[in-house]
Amino acid sequence: MRIVYFCLGHTPELLVQLEASILRCASLMPDGSTIHLYCEDGKPYENWPVKIEKRTSDQYEQWKGTHQFFWRIKIQIILEMVRNFPDDRILYLDADTLALDLAKVNTQLERTNLMHLNEGALRALSTKTERLMSQQITGKHAHGIEFNDSMEMFNAGVVGLMPGQSRPMELALCLCDTWLEWKVTPRLIEQLALSVALNTSGALGTCSESIGHYWSTKDWWTPYLRAWLDQHAAMDLKDKIKAIQALDTEQFPFWAKRSNTARRLRKFFGRN
Repeated sequence: MRIVYFCLGHTPELLVQLEASILRCASLMPDGSTIHLYCEDGKPYENWPVKIEKRTSDQYEQWKGTHQFFWRIKIQIILEMVRNFPDDRILYLDADTLALDLAKVNTQLERTNLMHLNEGALRALSTKTERLMSQQITGKHAHGIEFNDSMEMFNAGVVGLMPGQSRPMELALCLCDTWLEWKVTPRLIEQLALSVALNTSGALGTCSESIGHYWSTKDWWTPYLRAWLDQHAAMDLKDKIKAIQALDTEQFPFWAKRSNTARRLRKFFGRN
């Protein structure tokens, strides 16, 4: 298994989330697995259990595409990993994730691609962004697909791929670019592009029971994880990886419905 992250810019909060997520994966990943971290500057991660995939700022700017969409980089990175390692399972993770059972994920990837959670059909989703996206693409066609409001949105905090999935990832990139060209509201475009591409290319499963994604509760988890990292800072890497197996992953919920005030506060911790 090839586990993949990317980090451009590194706020203290993001570094806490990323380090905890990577250590947790290192403690639970199947034998023979490797963790890859795409970044511009590898110095902050020199003592982490990762293979640094350093790329230039020009490369990342190119990966944003014509419309300079930041989250297009995610699709490009996954596509590059699929092309570089066509015989391996690929598991992309956002920084705000905590692995719970990677052995189960590895087994799932024998028979199906994965995203984190099926959030539902576009017509059933509740946010203004999702409703607007549905209105903007329903009834249109591109890349052999007729878009409709029954298409399902999966959360893209986790993207797991069976070996040899370059075609679905190429389709996701094409969908992303087409919708940007159509001026579809961009905030969740890469998530919907991945959802549609993978769901129309074969079986697509979920893994929310095996990987926690705390995008809605970052302001609870980040201080807790920072305290854990501070407490174990003097340990060598091997002992730290062993110790994080005992992390209390039930300390807070991974998801919670939050007030508008809490939602505004979360902007300090990331996009969502």
